[in-house]
Amino acid sequence: MRPYVALIVIALVLALFTVAFEGLSLWFSASLVQTIFSHEAPVVSKPEYTLSNANNVLKYWTSEAIGSREPMAALQMVCALMSLSFLLKNVFIYLKGLAMTRLNLSVVRDMRNQLFTHALTLPVSYYDRTKSGNVVSLVVNDVSNINNSMTGTFDKILVEPMRLLFFVCTLFVINYKFTLAIFVIFPVLGYLITLIGRTVRRRSKRVMEHLAALLSILHETVSGVRIVKIFGTQGHEAAKFKDENNRFIRQSFRSNYVGALASPITEVMGVVVVVILLWYGGSQVLSSGGFGAEDFTRFLVFLFSIFTPLKEISRLNTTLQSGFASADRVFAALDSPVEKTAVEPPVSNNGETPAPPAPIPFNNKIEFQNVGFNYPGCAETVLKDISFEIKKGSIAALVGSSGSGKSTTLDLLPRFYDITDGKIAIDGRDTREMNLASLRKLFGIVAQETFLFNDTISANIAYGLQNADKDSIVAAAVAANAWEFIEKLPNGLDTVIGERGVMLSGGQRQRLSIARALLLNPPILILDEATSSLDTESERLVQAAINNVMENRTVLVVAHRLSTIRHADQILVLEAGKIVERGTHNELLAMNNRYKYFYDIQFANG
Repeated sequence: MRPYVALIVIALVLALFTVAFEGLSLWFSASLVQTIFSHEAPVVSKPEYTLSNANNVLKYWTSEAIGSREPMAALQMVCALMSLSFLLKNVFIYLKGLAMTRLNLSVVRDMRNQLFTHALTLPVSYYDRTKSGNVVSLVVNDVSNINNSMTGTFDKILVEPMRLLFFVCTLFVINYKFTLAIFVIFPVLGYLITLIGRTVRRRSKRVMEHLAALLSILHETVSGVRIVKIFGTQGHEAAKFKDENNRFIRQSFRSNYVGALASPITEVMGVVVVVILLWYGGSQVLSSGGFGAEDFTRFLVFLFSIFTPLKEISRLNTTLQSGFASADRVFAALDSPVEKTAVEPPVSNNGETPAPPAPIPFNNKIEFQNVGFNYPGCAETVLKDISFEIKKGSIAALVGSSGSGKSTTLDLLPRFYDITDGKIAIDGRDTREMNLASLRKLFGIVAQETFLFNDTISANIAYGLQNADKDSIVAAAVAANAWEFIEKLPNGLDTVIGERGVMLSGGQRQRLSIARALLLNPPILILDEATSSLDTESERLVQAAINNVMENRTVLVVAHRLSTIRHADQILVLEAGKIVERGTHNELLAMNNRYKYFYDIQFANG
């Protein structure tokens, strides 16, 4: 809220005026009773202006405002003053409501933007251990819960304590002894409300955790709906969703029934206070014991008025605790460590806008020097003592059985993960000392699982290079063998391809991915089993596109089909996270070892 201090101050001032005019309207209501039931205007002499005499001072100025009029004229004046007070109170309520709405929406907008931006800077390892539904729940549901909590409470946080303080002060002015005797009960009430609030906060946190789990099941099932249908597991998935939904409902009910206790407890204790007041205060009036009828009426009016802010504050605590539970989760995500950028981008001369990071040159070679790696939080070593170098313009291929560490090795280059041991260097410079954004601009990646956005073909090809012109996009599509199907589509480059490119075939999606890499024109290309899931015809087209994109580039490729890497300058064979063989295609065949084993299997199957 720090950026909105001015708006908060404005809201505070408007709240103060709101409470002041509400207090005036209540004060005049007691004068109304006096005017109706007493046919003679009260004669109030000018009192001494002392703190102990505050009640008489206020009554004196009230009589001055009403004036020494005959009863009907006095009644008209009291009604006019009450109407004016109510009118001004509601004007300030409206203005305060506008200020508070602007504040609430601005804070939630900033929080959602900050959370989403922060989520983009979290390392890949965070997403490995966090369900996607949980991230969605944080950005959408938890922030919305904070929004609902603020919208329903922040206005009242300003107004209700002011009203309570104002009314209590007025009660002390009217009769401080009587007020002290009555308010002994309120510390007990405050303790009970705090106790309820803590329970609500704890249970609300569990509610949001169950909602996140529910969203994860929903997101996962919808994403894999084809698998669910082909295996006929709709009943199993529905039962899993139903079970989690039932847990969510149970926790929600437990949270709500505890929170609902606050208002009845407040009201019951308030009634006890009123009964005591009516009995004792009424007896004082009847016995002329120093408590006048006008003062007692005014005391009753302000005491009854106290119950509304008291009930609101008890509800506020419950609602806020639910918001705090969501805030705990949101700020836990915001406190998660982001990717280490190493060198920060330089700052512009005026010290305000950061200059774009300087590009990193690549002139010589990439080196892996005794690289070891463990996934964060896992004791098992995934890569052990990996050492090799790739000269600029050469092709290096990684081969091995599933789980041998091929894709993980490639993930270390653009620092999706940071190595545990050893060093990865580009032209002799440790990649951990480079600015992360600049480092990643060196690479283009074509993976087995292509990710495309629910946007036009043109936007997907130009992703990462937003100012690309149409001619460049078409040229990239032609080089990737994608133009032949793009031009047949109803809207050509402007065709929207659906979520994850669902309207295209696997081969078409892969060719768009290659076109995207071509347009970016990176000096280093990473190909992670780019053709392994394609049919023969699609593989032929994609492989031709890959051959185009590999020209004049340094290439690291993970290959499932060994026929695609025969011309690689070096082939590394990995097993259990170690390099067990290295050499060219012919050299490895001559060794008659692991690579020859893989080759013979494919040849036999071919």
